[in-house]
Amino acid sequence: MSEISEQDVRNLAVQHRELHQQAESIRQQMGMVQLSLEDCTRAIATIDELDAVSGSINTMLPLGGGTFIHANVSNVEKIVVGLGAGVSAEKSPAEAKELLNRRKEELGKVVERLNGSLSQIGQRLQSIESMIGSRGPQ
Repeated sequence: MSEISEQDVRNLAVQHRELHQQAESIRQQMGMVQLSLEDCTRAIATIDELDAVSGSINTMLPLGGGTFIHANVSNVEKIVVGLGAGVSAEKSPAEAKELLNRRKEELGKVVERLNGSLSQIGQRLQSIESMIGSRGPQ
């Protein structure tokens, strides 16, 4: 096995740090995607619950910042769904659920890609660690 120079070790150490930073960035992205997945799941469950109730529904609606308002929901025939880029559209409950399910599928694919990237980075990190470790004591 060939020995690696001190400069090679420094270069590997820099690569190692950069890979750790990339991995952390991917973990943060995965966290945001997971939150979006959970939001979709909650929205679908809420639509299902609203569909199951006949008549009006007394509920509390979130206003943001931990603030709620008591409300009486009497019409669940149309749901306003965000389409992206600040654009929203009215959809029937079935259409809204379909759109949210498609969004969940896409987010699931994003999670898979991010997991793949994280796995590749992990393998590269292990490779660097084994190269540095095989150098032995100086």
